[in-house]
Parts: sequence; C-alpha cells; structure tokens
Amino acid sequence: MLTICLWTFSGSAIAKTDAGTLALTKADMYYKVYKYAQAAQLYEDYLKKNTVTNPDVQLKLADCYWNMRRYSYALSAYENALQKGVVLNSDKDIIRLAELYARSEEYSKASEWLSKISVYSDKAGAFASTTAIAGMKSDSAAWHINLLNINTQYREFSPVVADNSLLFSSNKPLNAKTKAFGWDGLNFLRLWKVPLKDIDTFSAKITTDSLSDLKIDETTFKNIADVYECGDTKSNVNINRILVRNLELNGDANPIGAVVAGVEKLKFNAGSISVDKHNHIYFSANYNKPAKDNVNRIRLMEGVYKDGAVTDVKVLPFGDSKSFSAMHPAVNTDGTIIVFASDKKGGVGAYDLYFATRSDVNSEWGEATLLKSGVNTHGNEVFPVISNDNFLYFSSDALPGLGGLDIYKISLTSAINGTDSPAHLSYPINSSSDDFGFYRTDDKSGFLSSDRLNNDDNIYSYSYIVPLNGKFFVTGKVLDESTAEPISNATVFVYDVKSGKVHVTKTRADGSYTYGPIQNPDIVVKAIAKNRTPDCTTKTLAIKPLSKDTTVSVSALLLKSLMPAGDKLQIDYIHYDFDKHFIRADARPILDSVVKILNKYPINVELASHTDSRGSNLYNEKLSQRRADAAVAYLIKKGIDASRITAKGYGENQLLNKCADGIRCTEKEHQANRRTEVKIIGLSSNAPDTGVNPDLYTEGQVLDVKELPQGFFDNCR
Repeated sequence: MLTICLWTFSGSAIAKTDAGTLALTKADMYYKVYKYAQAAQLYEDYLKKNTVTNPDVQLKLADCYWNMRRYSYALSAYENALQKGVVLNSDKDIIRLAELYARSEEYSKASEWLSKISVYSDKAGAFASTTAIAGMKSDSAAWHINLLNINTQYREFSPVVADNSLLFSSNKPLNAKTKAFGWDGLNFLRLWKVPLKDIDTFSAKITTDSLSDLKIDETTFKNIADVYECGDTKSNVNINRILVRNLELNGDANPIGAVVAGVEKLKFNAGSISVDKHNHIYFSANYNKPAKDNVNRIRLMEGVYKDGAVTDVKVLPFGDSKSFSAMHPAVNTDGTIIVFASDKKGGVGAYDLYFATRSDVNSEWGEATLLKSGVNTHGNEVFPVISNDNFLYFSSDALPGLGGLDIYKISLTSAINGTDSPAHLSYPINSSSDDFGFYRTDDKSGFLSSDRLNNDDNIYSYSYIVPLNGKFFVTGKVLDESTAEPISNATVFVYDVKSGKVHVTKTRADGSYTYGPIQNPDIVVKAIAKNRTPDCTTKTLAIKPLSKDTTVSVSALLLKSLMPAGDKLQIDYIHYDFDKHFIRADARPILDSVVKILNKYPINVELASHTDSRGSNLYNEKLSQRRADAAVAYLIKKGIDASRITAKGYGENQLLNKCADGIRCTEKEHQANRRTEVKIIGLSSNAPDTGVNPDLYTEGQVLDVKELPQGFFDNCR
C-alpha cells in the first residue's frame, strides 16, 4: 500500500510543477536510493536547460560520477561547478577533487587542493615534489605486472592462495540470469576460487590502456559500497523494489572459476579473505538485516575451509550492527593475530586498522586495539594482509603516495608497537589509481588488486626481477625543424626489427626521450605530433656484453609544423576608413604577410571583418562583409586558392572597446574597431598526411608492427 501511495503522490505532483522541477525531483529520488547513473543523466539535463548556478545539483552530479567510478566525468563536474562560482566547502569534496587530479597525474593541482586540509599536509607535500614522485617510481623497472585471465566485466579483488587455488572476491553473477539486489542493481559479492594451474596472463607487462579488449561499457553501474567494496549498505526497500523489480544481470562469458560453497547463501555481501595454516578462513559479511538507522553494516566471520567449501561459520566479536563496521580481516599464519579495518568511534580517521590476539586458534579473541599512529591517519587505512614472514601490507588514501589507495609495508611487530613507519611500494605496484589487496606468494612474486584499467577492479600477478647490468638504452630529442625548439609530449615509436615489436614512449618538456633496455641491434625510431610532419631514423647498435648500462644517442628527429601557433595569425589588424571597404595602403603589407604564411603553412583561414558602432546593425553587417570580401579578393589576386579563405562579416557585434551605440568616442577609438582579423580554421585539403593520430598511443604501450599502417617505417633516413 505504501508503494501505491508513493506513486499516486508523484503523479499528482506532475500536474503542479514545471518540467524542470519535476526532472530535478525525479533526479533527487534516484540519488536518494543510490541509482547514480539515472540521477546523473537527469542532473546533466537539468543543468543544460537552467543557466542559474545550482551548487547542490552541481555537487550531487560530481558525487554521482564519483560513486559510479566514472572519474573523468566527476572531475569535469567539479571543474564546471568551480567555473560557475560554486565554492567547495566540505573536506569531502576538496579531498575528492585532489584525488581526481592525482588519478590524472596532475599532481601540482592535487597538491594545491589537498593542502587546504591541514591533516593531509604530508601527502600534499609529496604531490608537490617532483623528487618525491620520482622516488616512488625509482625501481619501477624491476616490477612486472600481469593481468590475469580470471577477470571479467564484473569486479575481482583481494586475492589469497589456499589449497592450490586462488581465492578472491567478486560480484560476478552465479547463474546465467541472476536477480540484481536493490540498492545498486548488482549481484552480491561472493567468494570465488580458481585452481592455480588454470591461471594465465594476458600480457608480459601492461599499462592502463594496453588491453582495449577488456574495456567495459561505462554506462554499466558497477559501484559496490564506495571504494572499499564490501561496505555498509543502506536500504530503502519499498523504492528499490519499484526501481529494480524486473532487473536481471546476465552471466559473464568467462567460464573460469567457481563460487566457494558454504557462504553463497548469505543474505548480503561476503568478501575480503584471509586463511591461516589451520585452514581457518576469515572474511567480511553484512549483518542479516539493517539496524534502526537503516544501515546494514559489516562484521567479521570465521569458518573452516576444506575441499573448496566453508563450514562451521561463526561471527567474530569485532563489529556492532548499530554503530560501526569491522571488515577486511588479515590473520598471521598461526591464526593468533588478526588485523582489520573499522570505522568505530575513537579512531584516528574514517577507517583505521585494529589488531587483536589470542593464545591459539581455538581460543577466544582479545579486545581490539588501534595500531599505532604511524600506520593510521586521518584518512582511510584498509585491506590489510599479513605475509608468512609477518609483514603487514595495507592500503591508505592519506599517506604520501601516487594517488587513490596506495599499498604500504611495515613489519607486524613495528605496526603493533609503533616503532617504525610504513614504506611505500614502488610503481607500478602502486599507480595513480586504487591499488590494494597485496598478497605475496614468495619474496618476489604474488598477486594484487587494482582499478588502473577502466576504473574496474581486476586481479594482477606481479614479479620482482632485478634488472641485469649491461643493458643498452636509446635516447634522443624531438625538435621543431625550423626553430630547433624542443617538442614536448611528442609520440615516439621504437621499432625492434628482429622481434617485430614497437614500443611507445613520449618526449619530456625538453623534447628528450629515453627507451630501453634494447635487446636487439636493429631499431627504427619515428616521432609524430599533432599538426606536424613526422620524422624517423634507423640505428644499428653495437650490442655486446657490458659491465654497466650504456645509453646510445640517435640523431634528433625534426618535425615540421603544419600550422602557426595559436588560433589567430600573429599579425597586425587590417584597418579601414570610416564607411569604406577598400584596402588601404597600410593594409597591403599586412595582407602580403598573410600570403607568405599561407604559402608556408597548408592551412585554411577566415578573414573576420568588423565595423565601428556608427550606423545601423544591418548596414554594418553588410559593410563588414564587403570589407572581408575585399581582403579575400586581395589574397586571391596574389595567388591564394579561394577554397582556403572564408570571408565573414560580424558587423558591430565584436567591439574591442567601450565605443558602443550612444557612447561618445574619439575617431582613434572608433578606428580600432574597423578591422579585419585572420583566424586559423584548420588544415587545408592539400596538407600532407601525418600518418596516425598520436593521441591513440600511450607511454609504455607495446604494439605489433602489423598494428600500424603499412609502410609506417618506410623512407627513414
């Protein structure tokens, strides 16, 4: 009956409100029940149709995209809000904006915003320091990251090895058709397993954009309780039933893996696993029902893992359904120390790490105690893991890092006693995205979770291989052909002729690039940049055993610009006498300069002519068009193809000074408005083909030469 009343009320409201108010009301309803995708679309529509700044809508739109993990959209929403004068007053919004800039590796902007929050001063300082960022990437060449074949269009995270299988959390549907649950329209998190022998990798070493075949439809709403996965679930049952009553999820086509029996029938989420040597398994799960405040919090569970199933499940005494959650359990191999994340009152930040002990695996746990302040911050510390040699790995979003959740390491004893500080793991274990769930199988390999690919949680394997001495590296510069000025962010392709692989890198601010190590002697290096002709060179290296690394320089690559800088030609304005359109003597040298520029660059231009304010609008429009036509005629007479020039009269609509209708001005002031400007509107049809779009390629990408156009490396000097 409540449901019927709800919709009856909504129906009567439609007749009494305008379309904009109704759309906003509907958007707020979706927003209230966490249907962020629908709410975002309605907020976008509302903002397009309403010019009055609405800070509440602007920030709700950003919040929608943040929760949908569409981070580039969230950043645009915040930036649009700031451009319209919206002030970010909440620490939440300021921290989010800083993190969004960090995810884009715009660290100076991230620092600028994060420095407004005093308790984040250390992280803001690290973002501001190029030395600090470089230090976090110092031994990156030693780490090798591999995307696993167990990943799906859904979310996989928190890997653990037990009984020759990889256990992990995923919201992959259990069946071909699975009914979605209410609050976000997705399947519950479950524990999954895959035999280690069935695990394979997609790539020897990957970057964010190198696996386009796994890209997902961004319209699919994949959020599960914020960034911490198995998070508090707020319930609004009646409205949810209306919004998702017929929604079903399609099963994923990936056949690898099976759900862990024994916990699949839990009413809500179950995830974040730890297993001790006694085969006791520990995981997070929601309570069976929400508390009176309508929040279904999280508790810790313990059971026995045997033959791929969990039995003897019991609740651990660390959560409170009425006031706080406990999640992400990590135990030592003996099962006598447990570390977990909780948002209980009395902590340092939002989620802090606590520990508890017991004498043996059959005893009761003691009271939970905060880990020392060197670990916990005013932010969030989550996803702890204890290695077999008693090191604690965890993720934090407030310690100095590369952005998002970063992974840190500290000995368990030091974490408990507060005798040391956590160490940041190097890139690419950590990235500007969320990195968490770090699990070691031995000293130099293991698994981790990250959303660095499409903002989607996936599981990766990693290995640490110390680079051998005596490697060859290639360095060079990309310069402007005419000025010898460096070209930054040019795309450089290093083609290993023997292997057929093409490695992509980008130039630095000084136009330089470095690539390596080089395994084979014959390479071809080609540079491209937007609106420039490409250049390439061949090189044969004298590769031989060396006692140390050697960098070999190749000749500078020279790119010719096809377009002048800026959107207007850097020339003086062409001026006219009052009420005249003929080309004055002082305008001819200027137009002759335009001829020289058009002969040098294959561009199309618009000659935009203007009048002063005297005379009617209609008369001035016609006069300005005659002026533009006269300038165009001059250029055509000088041999410029008419198809490359557009004449456009703007009348008195774009005055350069105060001299509008009714305002007294001197003749000199009016003369400033009687002008023609030359605007660049694009490359002409006879511009040379520059090859490929450099924006399609990213730093670190590895291609097969067949993926590039045929003849891409031909005619190299």
